[in-house]
Amino acid sequence: MIRDSSQSDIVKHTARSDAEKARICAANNADLYQAVFRAQGLPDQRTSAFWSSDVSAPPYYSNMTTLDPDATEEQLVEIGRLTDRLGRRPGFKDGFSRLELVNKGFHLLFSASWIWAEPHRISPRAPQDWARICDAAALGRWEHSWKESGSPTDANVFTPALLSDPSVHIYGRLAGDGFDAGCIVNRSPEAVGISNIFSLTGTPQAFRDAVSLATTAFSPDAPLVGYDRGAALNEMTKLGFRSVGKLRIWLSDDGS
Repeated sequence: MIRDSSQSDIVKHTARSDAEKARICAANNADLYQAVFRAQGLPDQRTSAFWSSDVSAPPYYSNMTTLDPDATEEQLVEIGRLTDRLGRRPGFKDGFSRLELVNKGFHLLFSASWIWAEPHRISPRAPQDWARICDAAALGRWEHSWKESGSPTDANVFTPALLSDPSVHIYGRLAGDGFDAGCIVNRSPEAVGISNIFSLTGTPQAFRDAVSLATTAFSPDAPLVGYDRGAALNEMTKLGFRSVGKLRIWLSDDGS
């Protein structure tokens, strides 16, 4: 695996509180949202309080994700604006579990934990049979497997333009003509994020391999971050991650 030598913008680790770490996790996740939306040619905007988009979000993505636990008033104003603009209430990620929206036309889809692993906590290694996705044909096969693993949709979520974004790497484990496991790794100024881990074989090895890839994709001096719940959270905890905060995903009550 070749490291990107241009990662001098990633800040070296210093002592941080869990609240600060949760902010960094949320910012990294918003960076991935921004990359996915822009690769599809979709508009977006970002403030210190939130990231959002005025158009219908791709499957499994929200129209808004929060970035500041204390900016709830500004976030509620944006939810109202998006509702007017979209003609419905937007799904969104409450990055700090600060907003109560049951009485505002939303229902809670799920809760999850932001997770964090300190630099050098994970031993880097080169897992066998994994490759970085670098062309549209391979991306199509990768996304097919991703959908089969539990994310069914007729839409293409990850477009070839995403492969040209230097801050995003997509990896898959080779299996015949396709892939039976995969993940996405994205860099931010203060962290490297790992997400969309999947496996068609249902074994924990995919988690170990994905985390190993993330440690070498950009910078060994950056913390690894992400969010998970349930069995996936348990696997990541075994690998050296720990929870640093809670988030919630809200959807409209009207079923949109």
